[in-house]
Parts: sequence; structure tokens; C-alpha cells
Amino acid sequence: MDEPKAFVNWQAVQKILEKENTAGITSTLLFNFKGSLLTSAGDVKNEHIISALMANIWKSYAESQKNLNFMLVDCEEGHLGIAGIGRFLICMYTSDFKFPLGLLKAKIEKVVAKLDKPLSSVF
Repeated sequence: MDEPKAFVNWQAVQKILEKENTAGITSTLLFNFKGSLLTSAGDVKNEHIISALMANIWKSYAESQKNLNFMLVDCEEGHLGIAGIGRFLICMYTSDFKFPLGLLKAKIEKVVAKLDKPLSSVF
């Protein structure tokens, strides 16, 4: 079993997030379960508020839904997709209401697959 590591190359993580901000994805956020923003990419306004709100929404649903691993949130200004990754949450946002929700989920799953191993070793 790998030993937990205290350090993450956040610049490398941010580059991965930036790579996925294509074809209608406006922004991607990575934050902890308490809502503290760790890094973000894209056109993000009020990212600290978004991360805090999404962490609380996730927590509320996770208490009643066992094994929650993905959530879609429909907002006035777009769609949010949220997924758990290790001890963190990743959130992707699109302001395009015609953006396919299945594609939003697929893009998040792709980022989770890329970041799962490095972020799972963080304590």
C-alpha cells in the first residue's frame, strides 16, 4: 500500500483541469469536503462561494445516499456536475443549457480517473 503523501503538485493538477475546460465547459473546481477551494481552472466567478455551497449540498445528500459518487445540479445559469475523488470533490460547470449532461458526466469521470491515484494518497 502506498504511503500517504503531504504534497501535491497543484500546478500539474490545475493543468489537468484546464485541459478539460473545452467544448462548453466553463470552469472546473477542486475543493475539499469542507468547501475550501484548492485549485480552479476556467472562467470562475465566486469560486469560494461555489465550492462551499457544493460541498454542503454534497454532504447533505451523502448522509442519506450511501456510496454517492456523482451528482448533477441544475442552476439558473447552467449545469454543475460534482464527483468525489479521494478526500476531495471536483465540480465542472457549463453555462450552455444544451450541453449534453452525459458528456458532462463523462468529462468529470475522465478527470477523476486522471487524478484518483495522486489525490487518493493525500492525507
